[in-house]
Amino acid sequence: MPELAFRGLRVAYRSWGEGPPVFFLHAGGSHGGQWTKVVEALGPGWSAIAPDVLGFGGTDAWPVAGGLSHDLQAELVAHIIDRTAGQAVDVVGHSYGGSIAVRLAVNCPRKVRSLVLIEPILNCLLAETGDPLFEESERINRFLADCIERGQPERGWQAFIDERNGPGTWQRLSDKRREEFVKQSAAAREAVLSSLNNRTTLAELGAIATPMMVVCGAETTAPERRVSEVLRDATAARYRLLPGAGHMSPLSHPGEVAEIVREHLAR
Repeated sequence: MPELAFRGLRVAYRSWGEGPPVFFLHAGGSHGGQWTKVVEALGPGWSAIAPDVLGFGGTDAWPVAGGLSHDLQAELVAHIIDRTAGQAVDVVGHSYGGSIAVRLAVNCPRKVRSLVLIEPILNCLLAETGDPLFEESERINRFLADCIERGQPERGWQAFIDERNGPGTWQRLSDKRREEFVKQSAAAREAVLSSLNNRTTLAELGAIATPMMVVCGAETTAPERRVSEVLRDATAARYRLLPGAGHMSPLSHPGEVAEIVREHLAR
């Protein structure tokens, strides 16, 4: 994978194809490779770039414990855009990557041509609107972070993965995939803390002028769906409910996700 430097850290990213640049930002606990099938289904005509954000994949972790933030991750993505594209890009962000994409649009609007947000982790919106699902949305994140801190990462990951994807999902994963999750537990805890500390507001969302598409799996959790609905209602975004999909639609339904992205880009 190609690499570049950011604040003295090594940053890795993947790239495919040629054409107008499209950035793909991955979920927490994952890496840029999660987009491979989506990009393949998207077809030719685009230069797809999928970075590993700080702490994941081949990118170094932020060295200051508790210092990671969505704004810092967005700064990293802006840096990669400057070094690889040199122009405004379309951004597709999923889960943790979706909330990073939002901060990128808020902080660096001239670098973002359009947004596709797939269930971004913006639980702060539920807090701002006084939604009773806020406590439920925070509970599983705090449980994962606490389990990792207590040296029980597998317990935390099992609860986290099963909460978002259905009971038994963790046990159905291969030994290798479970090991990958456990191996990056320290980085995942920093990412979870950055999500818990995210303070994106409805006013900031309303000020985003770039074209936006919000995508939500029809079978996702109640908090994830409500966040997507609040995001939709706070902006002029188009909204797509993806039948049969849960929170991990880029992995479970790559063809359908690619079709939505392709339609969005064509507009």
